[in-house]
Amino acid sequence: MDYESVLIKHRFKYKKSLGQNFIFDDELLDEIAEAGGADGATVVEIGAGAGTLSRAIAKRCKKLHAFEIDAELFPILAETLDGFDNVQLMSNDVTELGIETVDMLIGEPYTVIANLPYYITTPLIFMFLKSELCGSITCLVQKEVAERVCAKDGGDFGVLSASVQAVAEPRIVRIVKSWAFDPQPDVDSAVLRLDRVAGTAYSDELHAFLKDCFAQKRKTLVNNLTSVGVAKADVTAALDKLGFSPTARAEELGAAKLRELGEFLGKL
Repeated sequence: MDYESVLIKHRFKYKKSLGQNFIFDDELLDEIAEAGGADGATVVEIGAGAGTLSRAIAKRCKKLHAFEIDAELFPILAETLDGFDNVQLMSNDVTELGIETVDMLIGEPYTVIANLPYYITTPLIFMFLKSELCGSITCLVQKEVAERVCAKDGGDFGVLSASVQAVAEPRIVRIVKSWAFDPQPDVDSAVLRLDRVAGTAYSDELHAFLKDCFAQKRKTLVNNLTSVGVAKADVTAALDKLGFSPTARAEELGAAKLRELGEFLGKL
């Protein structure tokens, strides 16, 4: 389909405030839909845009729930998604609905596949990591953000990496150059896939605890946690149970062990 001609026909103007950067390459769009596990699945898409990724998903999935808040795009979506009876368009802002309401609306296990607006990437990822029904998230994000999410150690491993990895297994599927988008953003992107770890759940308490652990990265966990009121003896005892010395820093434990530490300390 000639998406650009449809946009011109409807006199559509991109809104920078909504982070609108579309992809028109059908081969790339199909690759993203496949990487996200769209085949036979119930899929939630955030930011349907012109329906370019929506079409690639709809060709494969059982049901697509596509959210879009720009009313000017609905006549365009009616045209680009014409003929797909497995697509439900929604004009709601998912951040205002909240994850419990989104889960209630979908009503069955689902996967998220989306070309996320850069400005709201992190809040949306964490929102869906709280879901009781969302099994995986595959999204286009800034390359730098994807690399931080996937970092295992060193300077890039911090609150973001640990918070995601405590409840999901991340991997970068592929890099997408800036010129693949229209309009072209200033940075390259990456297709990031997050698969939920069974038996774990993201929470505000988990994020707050990890934020305390990394409060000052050069300091030990004992120093960081005692500075927010945790007894030193409790921290050293918990670290000993996990096989780490009292001088250990947060990045030495990794996400899973940090989550265990929080559980030992009664913070989660």
